[in-house]
Amino acid sequence: RKVCDFTPDCLHGEDDNFTTLFMSCQMYFYGSASRCDFEDGPCGWDELTLGDGFDWVRGSSPLPAVILLFTGHFMFIWKNSSSLYPRAVLRGPWFQQSASGCTLSFWHYNSGISVGGADMYLRIKDVKNDTIIWRSLYDKGPRWNHVVVQLGRITRPFSILLVKFSLGIFDGVSALDDLTFNNCSMPPAVEVCPSNTHFHCVHTRACVELLRLCDLVDDCGDGSDEEGCSSDLQCNFEHGLGSWRQEQSGGDVFDWSLIQGPTPTFNTGPLKDHTLGTSYGHYLYIESSLPQVFQDTAVLLGPALQPTHRRRAAPSGKPCAFRFHFHMFGAEVFRLAVYLRTTTTGRGHMLWVRYGNQGNLWHRKTLYLNSARPFQILIEGTVGDDFNGDIAIDDLAFLHCVPYEGELLPSANTTAPVVTTAAPTVQPHPCPEGQFVCESYKECVPLSTVCDFRKDCTDGSDETNCVKERCDFEGQDSCGWHTADLSLVSPHAFHWSVDQGENIHDGEQYERPVFDHTLGTAQGWYMYADSSNGGYGHTADLLTPVISSTGPRCTLGFWYHMSGFTVGALQVLLKFGNVTHEVWSQLGTHGNKWRRGEVFLGLAKNFQVFPGQTRHQLHGDVVIDDVDFLQCSPPVPSNAPCTTEEYSCSNGHCIPTDNLCDFIDHCGDGSDEDTFVCKGFNGHCSFEFDLCSWRQSSRDNFDWLIKEGRTSATGSGPSSDHTLRDTSGHYLYLEGSFPQAAGDVAQLEGPLFSHRSKLCKMRFYVHMSGEDIGALTVSIVSEGQTFLQMNLTGDQGNYWQLREVPLSSARDFQVMFVGEVGRNPKADICMDDITFSPGCLLASSATIEDNTCAPGSLPCENGRCFTVGQRCDFTDDCGDGSDEQECGTSCSFENGRCGWKSSLADSSDWSLGPGSFQKMRPPYDHTLQNEHGHFVFLEATPVGLKGDKAHIRSSMWKESSAVCKLSFWYYISHKASGTIRLLIETENYLMEMWNKTGNQGNFWNYVEIPLRKLRNFEVIFEGIRSMDLSGGAALDDIEYIDCAPSNCPAVTDFVCHSGHCIESHLVCDHKPDCADGSDETDCAALPGSCSFNMELDQWEQSCQLSQDTDDDFDWAISHCSHTPGTGPQADHTPGGGGNFLYIHSAIQREGDVATVTTRATYPASIGLCGLRFWFYMHGSDRMGTLKVYTVGASGTPLLMWATAGNHGAQWNYVNIILSNPTPFRVTFQGEVGGDVWTDIAVDDISFTEECVVGGPVTPQPMTCAADQFQCAYSFQCVPESWRCDGELDCGDRSDEEDCAPLLPGTLPPQGRCPVGYFQCSNDVCLPSLLRCDMVPDCPMERMSTIAVCILTVLQCEAGELVCEGVSACIPFHQRCDHSADCKPFHSDESSCHGNGTLLALFVVSHIFHHMHDFYSDSNTLSCHLVSADLTTARMSFASPHCQPEQRLAGHFQVRLLCL
Repeated sequence: RKVCDFTPDCLHGEDDNFTTLFMSCQMYFYGSASRCDFEDGPCGWDELTLGDGFDWVRGSSPLPAVILLFTGHFMFIWKNSSSLYPRAVLRGPWFQQSASGCTLSFWHYNSGISVGGADMYLRIKDVKNDTIIWRSLYDKGPRWNHVVVQLGRITRPFSILLVKFSLGIFDGVSALDDLTFNNCSMPPAVEVCPSNTHFHCVHTRACVELLRLCDLVDDCGDGSDEEGCSSDLQCNFEHGLGSWRQEQSGGDVFDWSLIQGPTPTFNTGPLKDHTLGTSYGHYLYIESSLPQVFQDTAVLLGPALQPTHRRRAAPSGKPCAFRFHFHMFGAEVFRLAVYLRTTTTGRGHMLWVRYGNQGNLWHRKTLYLNSARPFQILIEGTVGDDFNGDIAIDDLAFLHCVPYEGELLPSANTTAPVVTTAAPTVQPHPCPEGQFVCESYKECVPLSTVCDFRKDCTDGSDETNCVKERCDFEGQDSCGWHTADLSLVSPHAFHWSVDQGENIHDGEQYERPVFDHTLGTAQGWYMYADSSNGGYGHTADLLTPVISSTGPRCTLGFWYHMSGFTVGALQVLLKFGNVTHEVWSQLGTHGNKWRRGEVFLGLAKNFQVFPGQTRHQLHGDVVIDDVDFLQCSPPVPSNAPCTTEEYSCSNGHCIPTDNLCDFIDHCGDGSDEDTFVCKGFNGHCSFEFDLCSWRQSSRDNFDWLIKEGRTSATGSGPSSDHTLRDTSGHYLYLEGSFPQAAGDVAQLEGPLFSHRSKLCKMRFYVHMSGEDIGALTVSIVSEGQTFLQMNLTGDQGNYWQLREVPLSSARDFQVMFVGEVGRNPKADICMDDITFSPGCLLASSATIEDNTCAPGSLPCENGRCFTVGQRCDFTDDCGDGSDEQECGTSCSFENGRCGWKSSLADSSDWSLGPGSFQKMRPPYDHTLQNEHGHFVFLEATPVGLKGDKAHIRSSMWKESSAVCKLSFWYYISHKASGTIRLLIETENYLMEMWNKTGNQGNFWNYVEIPLRKLRNFEVIFEGIRSMDLSGGAALDDIEYIDCAPSNCPAVTDFVCHSGHCIESHLVCDHKPDCADGSDETDCAALPGSCSFNMELDQWEQSCQLSQDTDDDFDWAISHCSHTPGTGPQADHTPGGGGNFLYIHSAIQREGDVATVTTRATYPASIGLCGLRFWFYMHGSDRMGTLKVYTVGASGTPLLMWATAGNHGAQWNYVNIILSNPTPFRVTFQGEVGGDVWTDIAVDDISFTEECVVGGPVTPQPMTCAADQFQCAYSFQCVPESWRCDGELDCGDRSDEEDCAPLLPGTLPPQGRCPVGYFQCSNDVCLPSLLRCDMVPDCPMERMSTIAVCILTVLQCEAGELVCEGVSACIPFHQRCDHSADCKPFHSDESSCHGNGTLLALFVVSHIFHHMHDFYSDSNTLSCHLVSADLTTARMSFASPHCQPEQRLAGHFQVRLLCL
C-alpha cells in the first residue's frame, strides 16, 4: 500500500517509480507535491485507445505552423483520421489513496474553430462507474489555462482519465502540461503526538488534529479518528438527513434538496459529494432555478443541544464546535449563513456568512458554539440573481456537544405580557391650537417651525422626527430618511437599505463600493438600492418627512456611486403635496468611484425630498452617502437694524448686499430680486426668454442655444435650469453632438463695460458633467486683445456650480465666453444666471447725430422729421410711413419682414420664403394665393429637435388704443406642423394672448385678437417644433386694426391742453412732452427738486441738498464751465442764464469722488418714485462716472443708475424709477476722470408726486350712474339704452360687444372658440356639428336662424352634411377625414372623437322629436314629419305649401354601430 501513495518511502523514491500490476506511477516529488512536466517522459500517462487516429501524444509542437508558440514537451491531440466523433482518452497512473486535502492542478490549452471539449474522470478500483471531476467546453483562447481539481480523501486505488472529444470535425490545438498532485500524501507515522492538540492514530500511528475527530473523514487512514462518534451529532446525508430536518414552520420559502453527482445546472454546484468524493455520494443543495427567485431562502435545522456552559464545567472543558463543508460555485451564487437560536422560531444570532462565488471546491469551516440556554444550529441558503447560484453542504458534524434530551425549545414570546396599570395621566400644556408642544414642559413653538433644520424648542424636540441636517449613515442610522413599509411589499421588492462594504459578496464589488465615502473603510455605512431585487423599470424611493421651510441658500449635497454594466438611474425629486418634479438626475455607470452631487433648493415650504432609483438590469447598484442639507435653516428675524453692508428687505430681514440681484430670493419676499431694485445691475441675464445684452459671435463655428428642460444628451446635462429650478426654466447650453466636432467653439460676447468700472466682478452658474466634455473659458476682450480670466476643462460634476471672475481693464472691455466641444458628443456645457456687481459700468454709447432734423428728431424718407417719441406709435407722422416701417408692423411679407426681427437666442428661426408643394411648409401664401407669394414659417432643418423654439418680435410700441386688434392668418397642417403662440411682453410681464397646435387643415386660418390698451409693449410670435426634423407652421398677412391711440391708455395719464396724453412721470420734468408745453406749466417744487438758479451760497439750503463730509471734495454750482473743452457753456433750464451743479475736475485727482444727498427722506416704495434730471458729460475719452443711489435707514447705498464716458456736447435727459424697501434719501455721486477735461454737470432735478406720497397717485375711478353703461376699456359712461343698439357709442366699442344678432339669420361674433366649434351670442362654444341640427342649443338663438338652417338642410341628399358657409353639401366619405371642407365652422371635422355616429344619431333623434308641426316665425314655411322609419333611421319632411310634384323632402340615414 505504500507504493504509488504520493509518499517516497524508499530513499530515492523508487516506490513511487515502481511498475505495478496496473502501470507505472513515475512522478517527480517536490516536498508535498508530485509533478510531471513531460520533459523526460509521459510519467505513466498514456493513450488508452491507440490506433483510432485521434490520440494523445507526447511532443513539443502539435502543428508546424505554431511551433514558435510552444517550447518544451507536453501532451497534445494528434488527429489523422476523418471520424465525425473522435475521442481520445489519456489515462494516468494508479495511486493507492489520497489525503483529505488532495488536489490536482495542471495547465490546459484548448483553442481553435472546432476544438471540442474535454472531461476529466476519477476511476476507483472495483467501482463500476467513473466520476466526472472537471469539464471544459469549446475554445478557451490561444493561451494556457491553469486548472485546479479537488480530489479529497480517496481510500481506494484510483486513476485519473482525461477524455478529449469533438462533435464533428476537429480543428484546433488541445494540449496538457505540468500536472501536479498537491497535499495528497497521508500523514506519516510518528512515535509521539502532542496530546493537547493532536490525536495519535491507533494503527497508522499518524498524528491528526483533534478538530479532525468525528468529522466523517478518515484522516488517519485506519478509521480510528472516526471511532466512537455519536451518529446524532454527525450527518453525511448518505442515509438521509439524520438528526437534521427541514424548516416547516414557515420560516423559509423552499427546502434543501438531497442529490448524488452534479446538480442539474451546468457551471454551478459540485460535481460530486465531499464524503465519498464520487458520484455515488450524497449531499444537500439549494436549487436556484425556477420556481425559486432572488433572495428566496431554504433553512435546515440541526438537533437541539445542551447549553455549552455545562460542558465547560466538566473536567475536559473542551468547547463545543460545529464543522461542515460547503460548496459555493456559480456566477449568481448569493449567500450561505449559519445561525444559532435558542427558540423554536426566528433565525436567532448569525454566527457566520459567506457571499458569492467561492470557486469549484468543497470548503471546510469550523465554528465554536457558546450558549447559556439549549440551542440549535440553522443553516440558511439564499438564492441569487439567476439560475447559476446553487449552494451545497455536506459532512455536518458537532464535536464536544451534547444533545438536549428535554422538550422542544420554548417559543419566542411575541406578545407583550398583559399588565394592568393605571391610566396614564396626560400632562396639561398651555399651547394653543396650531402650536407644537415641546417635550420640555410649558414650551410651545409654531407648527410651521417643526422640521425646518432649526431647533426652536430648547430641547430640540421639534426636530426629533425630522430628517437630519447631516447624515453619514454610520451605525446603520438612516437619519430620518425612510422607504415604503417593507412589511407591505414583496420581500424581493426593489428598495433602499443601509449596508456596509464588508458585507459585499464576491462579484458584487464591481456593482457597489467596498469602502464607504465617510470613513473610506469597509466598516463604514452607506445607503444603497440593490438592483438584484425587483424588475426592469421598477423604482425605489427614499423620502424625507415633510420639511416645513428652508432658507434662501438651502442646498442638498450628497455623494453617489453608480457602477455596474447595467446600472439604472438616480433622481432627486421634490414633492409639494401631490405635485412632484425632478431637480437632478444621473443615468448609467460612472466608474468605481464616489462623485459629488448638489441640488439647490432655495426657499421652499412644506415639501419632501426623495432620491429615486430606476432599476435597469441585475448588475449595478446605486449608492449614496454623506447626505447634507447645507445652510437650510430659515433666517431668524432680528430687531437689530441692518448694517451698512446689508440690504434691508421689505419684510425686515437683512441680507448681505453681495446677495442682491443674483436670481436667488434671499429675502424671502422677493424684494432683493425686484426688477426696479436691480436697475443698477447691468448685463445680468437668466436666459428665460432671450440673450439679454449678450450676443452670439460671428467668428466661431456655431452658436450657444437657449434650452428648456433637459438637453438632448441624456445623463450629462442638468434636469432643469438654475433660476426657476423646474422644467419650464431656461438656460444656455453648448450642444456637443453632431454636426459639431471635437475642437469646434461657440463664442458669446457680453455688453461693453467702461474701464471706469470698480470692484467689478461677474458671477455665473456652470454645469459641466461627463468625461471628455471639452472646455469653457472666460476672457476679457479689449481693443482687439484677449486676456484669459478662467479656464474650466473636463468634468466639473453633475450639478450647477457658482463661479466668480473679477473684472478690470485699462480700456473699455467685453466679457467673452468660449465653449469648446470635447471628444464626448453626449457631454454638454451649460450656463445660467450671469450677474455683474454694481461696480460694473456700461461704457458710453453716445453718437453724434448727422441729420438735418432738430436734436432729438429723426429724418423721414420724404425729408420730413419726426421725434423719437413718434416712432412706433401706430401713427404715420412722416406721411410716407417711414417712421413705422421697421417696427414690426402690418405685413404681407411680399416685400420683406416689415421690421419683424428674429431672436438671436433661438436654436431655430422663422424663415421668409414662398410656398412649396415638396417641402415642409404651406404650398401657397395667403396674400396672393399662389406658390410665388411669401410668408414666414418655422423652418424644418436636419438638426431640428422637438421643442426647439423660434421667435419673431416687433419693436417696442409706445401705446395702443382701447379697440386695438391684431389679426393674422396661420397655417398648421399635418405636414406643415408645429405650435404657434402669440405673446405680449412689457417691462414687467410676459403674457400669452393666443396659441394653436396640431393639424388645423390644409388651408390658411384667420384669427383676430383684441390687444386693447397697452403701453410700451412688444408683440412676439413663438413657433415650437412639434417633432424632430419637423416644421412648416406659417404666418401671413399680419395686420394691426384701429391701434392708433385716441384716448389715454392709463387712468394716471396727463391730458395735454391739446387733448393728447402723456405718461404722468413726464410732467414737470423740465422737458415739454405735450406739443403745447402744457405739461411744464403750474409745476410745484417737490422736496429735492432744484433748477440751481439761485445765489452760489444758497443752493444747498434752497435745494435741500447736503454735501457728504466723507468724500474727497464737494459739488459746486456755476453758470458755465471753467475749463475750455469740457463741461457745459450754459445751464439746461429754458432761456439759459441760470446755474447748474457740477464737479470741477481740473483741480482734483483721478478717482476723487464728490457726493451730494437730498435732505428730504422719501417714503419706502418700489417702482413708483420717478427722478428726472439732465446731465452733461463731455470732454476727453477719460471721462469719469456719474451715479445715483437710494440710501436707506441702514446707510446702505443701492445703485439706481450709473453712466460713464463721453456723452457728447449736449445736455442728456434721464428719467429713472427710484426704489428702496425702507425710507430713503437720494445721492448723486460724481467721480473725476483721468485728466482736466472730465467735468460732470447736473441740472433741473425733479421728482414725481409718487416720491412724496410713497404710493401711486391715481385719480378717483369714474363711477357711472345706475342707468348708465360703463365702457369696458375707456373712462366713459353712456346711457344703458345705447347698449347693443347697433351704434358705436363707447370709444372702445365695448357697448356693442357680446350682443345677440339683431337680424334674422345674422351670426353672432366668432373668433373666441377653437376650430370645429360655433360661438353662441353668449360666448358659449358648441361643437359645430350641432349647427343647423334643428335644436336651439345656444340659449339666445332665434327661431328665424333655425328656419334658415332648415332651408339649407333640406337641399342636401341622403347622408350628406350641410355646409352652411359655402351653401354646399359634404358627402359622407369626407366626414372626419382630417381635412376641413366646410367653412367657417369646420363642421365636417367637428366631434371626430370616435363618437361621430353616436352624435349623429343624437341629432336625428332630436329632429324626430322637434320637427312635429314646426313653424317658422314668419310662417312662410311649415314642415310636417312625413315618415320616420326607426329601422333604417330614415325620415322625410314635407312642406304643404308646395305642389305635390314640387314636394320638398330630405332624407337622413344613420348607420347603427355597437359602441
